[in-house]
Amino acid sequence: MTRSTKSASAPTAASGRRRVLFGIGAVVAAAGAAAVALTRRPEMPPVAPRPPSLSDPNPR
Repeated sequence: MTRSTKSASAPTAASGRRRVLFGIGAVVAAAGAAAVALTRRPEMPPVAPRPPSLSDPNPR
């Protein structure tokens, strides 16, 4: 059995560990992005009140 045949047939422990760490990192990054997106405030200013009109009753 040659080295290329052995590595092609079964993954080593290091590559499996690397795959798990990469998956955990992706989950942490997705959770962080979701937290930032949910806590972010909208960038629109508040709605202004309606300006007075001539047809409005006199407030005296």
